[in-house]
Amino acid sequence: MYKSILAISLLTYILVAEVVVPDNYLLSEEKNISYIYANEYASILDDLKAYQSDIIKGYEKTYGYGFDSRLYVGLASSKNQIANGFSTQFPFNQQIFYGAGAGYIDYFCFSSWLKTLIIHETAHNFQLNPKFNDLSKIGHDILGNTPFAMFSFIPLFPLPNITESSFILEGNAVMNESRYGNGGRLFSGYALAEVVVLARAGLITPELMYNETLNFPYGEKFYLVGGFFQQFLVKKFGIERVNGYFKTYATQPLPFFTNKVFQQQFGATFEVLLAQFVDEVQKVHQGFKTAQGRILAKSQIFVPLNRDAKKVYSVVSDKKSAPKILEIDRENESVKYIEGSWRVGEPFKINGSYYTQSSAKTKPTQITMGLFDKNGYLLKGTEGHVVQGDINGSLVYFDITKSLETPYVYSNGEALFKSYSSVYINKGNAYYFKQEGEKRVLYKNNEASFSYQGHYGFVVDIGKDETIYFIASTPNGSTVYGLKDRVLKQIIDGDDIIEFKLLGQNRALIVTIGADGYTYKVVNFRPSEKASSSIYYNNIANQPTKIQAFQSHQSSRVTQKYRPLEALRKSSLYQSMNYSSYGGFGFDLQMNFSDPLMQNALSVPLSYNRNRTVLGVKYENRAYPLEFGATVYGVYSHDNTFEAERDYGLDGYLRYPFLATGYWRGTATTAYTKAYDNIYRTPLTLSLDIIHAQKFGLSKYLNSLNALSLFASRDRDNNTVGLSYQWEKGFSGQTYLGFKGAYFKSDGVDMALEKGIEISDTFSSLQSDSATLNMPSLTTKTYAKEVKTAEITLKKVFDGAFYNFSFPLSLQRESIYIKEKFYDIDFTEASERQYSETTIGLEADFLFIHKLPIPLKFEYIYNADVPDKELFRVLVGADF
Repeated sequence: MYKSILAISLLTYILVAEVVVPDNYLLSEEKNISYIYANEYASILDDLKAYQSDIIKGYEKTYGYGFDSRLYVGLASSKNQIANGFSTQFPFNQQIFYGAGAGYIDYFCFSSWLKTLIIHETAHNFQLNPKFNDLSKIGHDILGNTPFAMFSFIPLFPLPNITESSFILEGNAVMNESRYGNGGRLFSGYALAEVVVLARAGLITPELMYNETLNFPYGEKFYLVGGFFQQFLVKKFGIERVNGYFKTYATQPLPFFTNKVFQQQFGATFEVLLAQFVDEVQKVHQGFKTAQGRILAKSQIFVPLNRDAKKVYSVVSDKKSAPKILEIDRENESVKYIEGSWRVGEPFKINGSYYTQSSAKTKPTQITMGLFDKNGYLLKGTEGHVVQGDINGSLVYFDITKSLETPYVYSNGEALFKSYSSVYINKGNAYYFKQEGEKRVLYKNNEASFSYQGHYGFVVDIGKDETIYFIASTPNGSTVYGLKDRVLKQIIDGDDIIEFKLLGQNRALIVTIGADGYTYKVVNFRPSEKASSSIYYNNIANQPTKIQAFQSHQSSRVTQKYRPLEALRKSSLYQSMNYSSYGGFGFDLQMNFSDPLMQNALSVPLSYNRNRTVLGVKYENRAYPLEFGATVYGVYSHDNTFEAERDYGLDGYLRYPFLATGYWRGTATTAYTKAYDNIYRTPLTLSLDIIHAQKFGLSKYLNSLNALSLFASRDRDNNTVGLSYQWEKGFSGQTYLGFKGAYFKSDGVDMALEKGIEISDTFSSLQSDSATLNMPSLTTKTYAKEVKTAEITLKKVFDGAFYNFSFPLSLQRESIYIKEKFYDIDFTEASERQYSETTIGLEADFLFIHKLPIPLKFEYIYNADVPDKELFRVLVGADF
C-alpha cells in the first residue's frame, strides 16, 4: 500500500515540467484554440492565428477529421532561446513554440521559422488527437489524457496513436512541412544524401527505422528518412490517403498493428512498402557518387566548418563522450584535437580562443543562445545572437529576439538585411541567399548575382580569385559549386558533400555524409571544364495552393493575463490495481489537473486496500523563481494493523534554484514533513545542493559529476546534520568510475520514538526527510546516532543491440557494474557496527513498443555482516 502511493505520486510530478522558464504571459482565447504568449510577440499574434487557421482547415481535409478537444498554443518568451518546438497530448492537446531557430536555417531550408513550427507541430496534434474506436473514446471520456489504463483485465488506450513509431509521426510531419511553400527538409540535399547512403548500405529496414536506435543517424532518421518515405507514399497514394492513415490507426482498440493498418490503408504492409521505397531510392539514385579524398577525421555529429588564415576547425564527437574541437592546419594538413566541455555548435575563434554556438541555461530563469567557451560559459556580449562572423572586429549575427519569422542580420545592434541562409563574411563583404518564392537568390551585400530554383544552398568559402563556393543540391544529394563571373561549375565529383573549406589553391577540406557517420577529407580539385547549366531542384509535386500568411489582420482579440493557478484544468485520471500479502487486493486512483504551460499541477490521489484508505491532495508550482509544493493526506484505518501512525500526513517544501551557469546548478530547499505512516517524526529540513554535471550525446551515464549536498534537520528536540559528496568520471571505452561519501550525525537516538537517522532497505518515502539512509541488505528499519558511508562504483557499457519490428520489445544496450559500499554506524554511544556491502549488477536498456525506454536491473548483493547475507533483486527504471 505504502509503495503504491509512492508510485502514483511520482506520476503527478511529471506534469510539472519546465517547458518554459518563469516569465509573464498573456492569454487570448478563440472558439477552439487558446493562445498563451509573451507580450513581445503580441504584434504578430493575429498573423499567427490567421496562418494556423488556414493550416488547420487544410489538415482537416487531408487527415479527415478535426480536433475533439481545445488546442492550446504556447509561444515561449525570449527567455527561452531554444531552437525547437513540441506537440503533445499531455497534459492537453497542445503545442509550444520556441523562437531560436534562425541558427538552423540551412538545415531546415525554411523561409519562416514560425511557419515551420506551425505546420510541423500542428501535424503532430492531428496525428495524436484522434480516437476512432469505442474503447478509446470511452477511456478518454473517463480517464482524460491518460496514456494507458487497465479496466479489470481490459487494456484501455485513450490516446491510441501515441503508440505509433516516431518514424511514422515525424516523417509525416516533415512531409507536410514541405508542402506549403515555406521550404522544408525534403528540399535539402543533405537529407537526400543521407537517405541514399543508408539505402545503398542496406540500413533502411523495419527494425532499424521503427525503433529508437543508438546508431547513426540516430533520431534524425525519423525526420529525414521518414519524411522521404512519406513523400514516396504520397506519390503512390495521394496526400489524403497518407494523412488519413492516422484515422485508420486510431480505429484499433489495441494500437500496435502497423502492418495491418498499412495493409488496410494502402493495400500493402509497412514492410513491403518500405522495401519498395528502398528499391526506388537505389534505382533512381544509382548514379550516386562518393567524393574521394584523404581521410583526416570522422565524427558522429556534424556542425559547420569555420576557418581563419591558418586553420580550419569544427566540432567532432563519438556521441558518447565530450565533443572536441577538430583543428586542421591549412598548410601542412596536420590534425589537432582540443579537449574541453564543448557545447555542440559551430565553432568560432575570437581573440585566439574557441567558442561554440549553442543554447543553454545561463541563470535559473534564462535559457540563452550565444557563444560558449570550453567550460560551457557564455561569452559576454553574444546573448541572443547566432553569430555568423565579423566585419572589422564587430560581430555579425542573427538577432534571436527579432528572427521568429525570418532571420534578421545585425551588427552593433543595427539591422542590416534579411537572410534565408547562413551568412559568410569575407573581407568585409557578406554573402548569403534570399528566397523569392521557389527561387533562391545569391547576394553579395545588397547586390543579387545569381539565382536558381530551390530552397537548399549556403555559401561556404570565397577564393582568392573571388570564386564563390556554395553547397547546393544534386539529383542524388549535395555537393559544392563554384560561381565566378556568373559562370557556375561543380567543383568536386560527389553527391555526399555537405561542407567545404579551402586549404589552398585547388585544395580543400570537405565533409561527407556516409552510412556510419561523417568523414573529413582532404581533396585536390579541378573545377569542371564544362559549366553547369543549373542546380537540381527537388520539386515537391504535392504542394497545395500556397497560403498567403502573415499579412495585416485587424486585431479583435480579447487578452488577459495568464495566471497558472486559474489555468488549471482536469487533464487525466490515473488508475491501477495492486496486490500485496499484507494489504490484499487494492486500487489506486489519481485525478490530475495542470495548466497548459505545465507550471503548476494539482492531484488528488486515492489509495485503498483491506487495511486502510488514504486520500490526499498534492500541489506543485514552478511558475516563479521560488518553487513550492505541498501534500496533505487523510488516513482511515480499517483495522488495528497500523496503530503506530497518524490519521493524516502532510509535507511541504520551498525550493529556490539560485545557480545555473556553465554546467553548475545550485538549489536551496526548506521542507517540513509530518509523516502519516508513523506518529513521531516531524522533521523540518534545510538543504543545499550544488552540482556540476556533464552528460554528452547518448552516453548512458554522466560523463562527469561533482555533487555536494548539505542538510540540517530538526525533528522535535533532536537535531541532525549531514553532508554527502559524489564524484563520477567517464573514461574511454564507455567505462565509468564513481565515488560517494556521506556523513550523518544526530544529537540523539531513540528506537522506540523513531529519533535519529533512519536506516532502511527502501528508498526515501514521498515525504521530504533528508535524515534517512538506504541500505538494501538491511531487513528491518532502525535508527542511528552517527553514520559514515563510502562507496566506489565501476561501470562498463556495451553496445549489444537487438531490434525487433514485429515483437514489441527490443534491446538497445547493456552495462555491468560492481559497487562496494562501506558503512560505519553508531547506533548508540555504546553500540557501533561496520558493514561491507558488495553489489554486482547487470542493467539492460529495453525498448517497449519501439519507443518507451525501460531500464531493467538485476542485482546480487552480498553483506557478510547481516543475518540475510545474500540478496537478489530486480529493479525497473530506478537509478542508483
